[in-house]
Amino acid sequence: MISKRIACHPANDSYARLANYIAGHDHTREQKNVRTYTPQHHPGELGNLAENRLRRLSELGLAHRQGREGEERSGASLLSVDARPDRQAHAGLRRDADRAAGEKCLLKWASGCWAGDDYELGIREVADTQALNTRTTKEKTYHLIVSFRPEDAPRLTPDDYRAIEERFAAALGLAEHQRHCGVHINTENVHMHVAYNLIHPEKLTRVEPWRDYVARDKLCRELKKEYGLVVDNGREKRPEKTLGSAAATVEAHSGRQSFEGYVQEQASEIVAGLDSLQTWEELHTLLAERGLVLQKRGAGLVIRNRHGKQMTKASAADRALSLKKLEERFGRFAAADKEKMPESRVRYGAAPLQKAPNRGELWEEFQAARQEQQERLEASKRKWRDYCDDLQRRPVGRRARSAGLKMARQYAAQERHQLTVGYPANWMDFLRQKAAQGNETALAVLRSRHEEFAPEQFAAEQEKIQRQTDLQARKTEILEQKGVSDRLKKTLLSDALMQSIAPGATMKISRHGVIIYTLPDGGSICDTGRRISFSESARETALAYMAAKWHVRRLEKDGKGRAVLVLSDGQKIVDEGQRQFERPAASRQRQQEQGRTQLPFK
Repeated sequence: MISKRIACHPANDSYARLANYIAGHDHTREQKNVRTYTPQHHPGELGNLAENRLRRLSELGLAHRQGREGEERSGASLLSVDARPDRQAHAGLRRDADRAAGEKCLLKWASGCWAGDDYELGIREVADTQALNTRTTKEKTYHLIVSFRPEDAPRLTPDDYRAIEERFAAALGLAEHQRHCGVHINTENVHMHVAYNLIHPEKLTRVEPWRDYVARDKLCRELKKEYGLVVDNGREKRPEKTLGSAAATVEAHSGRQSFEGYVQEQASEIVAGLDSLQTWEELHTLLAERGLVLQKRGAGLVIRNRHGKQMTKASAADRALSLKKLEERFGRFAAADKEKMPESRVRYGAAPLQKAPNRGELWEEFQAARQEQQERLEASKRKWRDYCDDLQRRPVGRRARSAGLKMARQYAAQERHQLTVGYPANWMDFLRQKAAQGNETALAVLRSRHEEFAPEQFAAEQEKIQRQTDLQARKTEILEQKGVSDRLKKTLLSDALMQSIAPGATMKISRHGVIIYTLPDGGSICDTGRRISFSESARETALAYMAAKWHVRRLEKDGKGRAVLVLSDGQKIVDEGQRQFERPAASRQRQQEQGRTQLPFK
C-alpha cells in the first residue's frame, strides 16, 4: 500500500475533469436529470448558510443553469479555467484509451458536499465553491492516489475503502473539505483516486497540506497493520534505538550482551522513573542500583560500569538521558557522591543473548574451534615469515628472490584462506552452519535470538566461499607456470579475479596493453594497471574488482560524507561518484618495505 500526490500546474487545474475521470466517464457528456442546486437540499440548521452562499453564487452568475440562449450549461463551463479561449471545454479534451471501459471504476462516491450522494451535483458544487476564491494563484485541487497490492484486493470491502479515505482526509487536514473518490481496477494494482477541494466550503480559504508525505507515509504504515495488508518495501518505522556498530560486532562475535546493549535494556526503566525524580542525587541513586554511574565527559554525558571499565554515551541509551534534557529537568550537572551510592541490585555481566537449552555445549565447541583456528593461523604465519626471512638472506639474484617472495605470499594466502574457510567466522555463523547440518539445538538458539535463518542465503554464502577457494587455486596455478612472462601472468591473474566476481565476463586486450572486460549484462570495465574505468551499469562490479585487486582494507567517510577506500599500503581513494579510479603512487621506500615485509596475514 503506497500513497502519492499527483502535482498539477494551476493552469491545468480542473476539478470537474478529474472527478469525471475518477468516475470512469468523460465529463463533457451531457448531464441529464440533474437536480437544481437549491438550499432546500440541506438540513434545517444549514439552510441559512446555504441560502447565503447561493446568493453569493447568484451574484457571480454561477448558480443558474441556463446559458445565454437558454441552453443548459454543463458542469465544466462553471470553471473559470475552462472558460479561457485556449481551452475548449466541450471538445478536444484528452481522454484515456480505456475511459469508456465499463469495468474501470469499481466504486465511486462523493463526500463533504451539501449535495449529498449526488456525484454529478457535487462536482458542480465544488466548481462553484472554487470559483468564489479569486485570490489564490495556486492549484485548488489535490489529487491523491492510494495503490494496493493485488493480494490486498480480496481483503478490502467498499466500507473499508470509504474508511481508508476518511483516514487520509483527517491526516491531511481536509476532513471538512469536499472530495470525490473512486476505486479503479483497470491495472494490476487496485488503486483509489481522491480529488480534494483545497478551498474550504465555508471559509473559502485555500488549505495547503504541509509536509503531507510524512502524514501519508505514517498513515500507510498504520493502515497496513490494522487491515493486515502486505508490507511494501520503503521507509518503515524503525526501532528508536539500535546498537552501534562496535557493540553489534561484539554481540555478533561473542554471542554475549554488550555493555551498550545492557544500558539500553535498563534505560527503559530509568526513563520511566525520571518523572518521579527531583534532583541529580536521586538520578545517580537510580543508576547505581543497576550498576551504572553517570559522568560528564567532554560536552556530554557518559554511562560507565561501576564494576568495570566499560563506557557508552548516555544519549546512545535514550535521548532523554542527554546532558541538555537532564539539565533542563534538574539544573546544572552535579557529579555523584560515591560514598552515598547504594549497593547494586543488578550489574552488567555479559550475559548470553540466547536462552535456549544446551547452549553451553555449543558455545564450548565454538570456543574450542576458534582456539584451534588461531593456533593454526599463528603457526602458518610463523612458517611463511621464517621462509621469507631465510630467502632474504640467501645469495640469490634479485629476480629470483622477488619471484620466490611472490610465490611465498601466494602459498601463505591460500593456506590462510583454507584455514579461514574451514572454521566459522563468528558465533552466529557457527550456529547457522550447525543448523544447516541438522543440529536442532543450534536452530533453537538462533530462534531464541530472533535471527532469521534462510537456507538459500546459507547456500549463496557457501557458493561465494567456493568461488574464493577456486580463485586462490587458480592464482597458485598461474604463478607456478614456467616459461610465462610476468606481464602475461598479471593479465591471467586479473582475468581469474574478474571471473570470480562476474562469471561469464569476456576479456580483450588492446595493442596498448589495456584489458577490456565485457560483462554478461553489457557493461564494460577497462583496466590499465594504474587506472580502472567503467560504464555506469558496471559500477558495482568495477568497485568489487578494484577492491580485490588493489587490496582495499576498509571504507571510511571524510568530512564531506564521501566514501574513502583505504588500501593495504595506507593510500586512500575518494569515491566522488566518478566513473574511473586511479591508484595513488606509493613512494619507493614504501614499495621496498612492502616487497620485504608485506604478507597477506591480516
